Amino acid sequence: MPAARHGHLLFIVLLIVLTLSAAIILNTNTAVPYPANQTGILTGNLTIGPLCPVEPCTVSHDQIVAAYTARPILITTGGGTFIGSVTADPDSGYSVTLTPGTYVVDIRHQGIGGRGELPKTITIRPGETVRLDISIDTGIR
Repeated sequence: MPAARHGHLLFIVLLIVLTLSAAIILNTNTAVPYPANQTGILTGNLTIGPLCPVEPCTVSHDQIVAAYTARPILITTGGGTFIGSVTADPDSGYSVTLTPGTYVVDIRHQGIGGRGELPKTITIRPGETVRLDISIDTGIR
């Protein structure tokens, strides 16, 4: 009987150790706060133009990239807290992963021309993609 009791006690100790180990592992901060299926994506294209007062336009690719770099897309909360910015690529647009919530999308205001439909309020939901195409009229004529 003492051997059976010893085995039962060993089983209880192992059960406690496994339970504590599982609790420690599950409560660490190593997990991503929002798994991929609990985030959403904001994506779209940015067009800036015209870049020349007359056609044909002879602006180099580097100059086009500089025009896009000078106009980052700014993302804030509805209350104005800055979340981040993304620079659109002239060829492929932009894409940013966001946690669910309501955001305001805008660009840096500079120079001549308008900013069109911005600022724009968007809502990101888990697993969804929101498309926001932005067109900037430079005012160059």
